[in-house]
Order: sequence, then C-alpha cells, then structure tokens
Amino acid sequence: MTAHSLAPVLDTNAAPPLRQALLDLIAAGDTISLDGAQVAQVGQACLQVLASAQATALAAAIDFELRHPSDALSAMISLAGLDDLVANAA
Repeated sequence: MTAHSLAPVLDTNAAPPLRQALLDLIAAGDTISLDGAQVAQVGQACLQVLASAQATALAAAIDFELRHPSDALSAMISLAGLDDLVANAA
C-alpha cells in the first residue's frame, strides 16, 4: 500500500483539489493512506476535507489512515478537536 503525501501547505486554496483527490481515492475503493510528514501549514478548510473524507471512507467500509502527521498538522488536528484523524496513525 502506497501512502499519498499531503502537500506542505494545506490552506483554503488547497481544499478543492484535496477534496477531489480524496473523492477519487474513495471511488477506487482501496485503503486510503495519507502521509502528513511534509505538512508545514494547515487550515480549517483542509481539516474539514480530511474529516469528511475519513467519515465517507469509513461509511463505505474503506480503511482510512493518516500516517506520520507533522507537528504542525498534529497541533491543528488537536486544536480542532479532530483527534480521530490520527487515532490510528503510524
């Protein structure tokens, strides 16, 4: 399984392409593995996209994991109360 690397900047402008990429992965029906090691900046819009994709994947019985979240990504996930995004992170 290949982890898909998240962009270093996940701001409002990054939300629509991130959303589409995640929808494509969900449509493929394979496990979704995201690598957050390179994320230096993340905003609320992309956090919402990630949380929505996780919920959509789980509802479709597709495994979803966010691996190696950077310190910046982990901090924003925690601040937003979305700790379930990294509950199974490796």
